[in-house]
Amino acid sequence: MNNEELISSTIFWKKHPEIGYYYYNEEYDKLILLRMNNFPEEPLFTLINGLDITDLEDKPIGWNLERH
Repeated sequence: MNNEELISSTIFWKKHPEIGYYYYNEEYDKLILLRMNNFPEEPLFTLINGLDITDLEDKPIGWNLERH
């Protein structure tokens, strides 16, 4: 699944247990990372899907981020 498909999917992101500004998902048979950046100086999120990296200014509607 590429980043465009992930952006339009429903995804529940789990908070990384050691790195507080990262979330992860393993539903699509590989590890996908979501990094929260230093907004507004940088894009809000960076989606890291192997070598496919996409900056995002907003959270897609179908994405849910785990809270602690």
